[in-house]
Amino acid sequence: MAGKSLAEIVRRIEALLFAASRPVQLKELMSICRLRKRDKIISAISELKKKYNVEDSAIELVELQGDRVFLRLKKEYHELVKRYVRKPLFSRGVMKTLSFIAYYQPVEQSKVAIARGGSAYRHIKLLIEKGFVEAEKKGKTKILRTTELLADFLGVPNNPVMIRRALESRLLQQQAREHAKTTKREDATETKQNL
Repeated sequence: MAGKSLAEIVRRIEALLFAASRPVQLKELMSICRLRKRDKIISAISELKKKYNVEDSAIELVELQGDRVFLRLKKEYHELVKRYVRKPLFSRGVMKTLSFIAYYQPVEQSKVAIARGGSAYRHIKLLIEKGFVEAEKKGKTKILRTTELLADFLGVPNNPVMIRRALESRLLQQQAREHAKTTKREDATETKQNL
């Protein structure tokens, strides 16, 4: 991307972050934008951050540990859009894995896998990619913890007890929605059979 203006780099990063809908590492942004110098990507991210802060946007750019950045909706707009978001953020299995990590944190990845089964590794990878869980290498395993991003997303303080409660509440809501859908389908099937 040699010769591209800073404004063009900012627009490209913004487009990439919007499309990714997950935290993206600076190295990945540099690669996609074909930039060799880290300072160019840092300058572009700084400009993008200013743009969202100055415009008082409903969107914010968040810098996370591990040289990652993330575009997300500001906390105060979660309730406003909640009813328009039909698909839950994670499947029930992933939510259970996240709840297990939140409840027992800091917890070894191997213990999560024992408790949640083999699919836990896939769940953990997804949760790390989304920035809701962080992993610290310890010997042959990893130590897992929830992140401040998760607390912000749930709208609670970054406190394990509050995170646990919020996750339990969301899991119960998700189960209730799934139960309602099942009941509705069963009622529709029964009505068809009676006709």
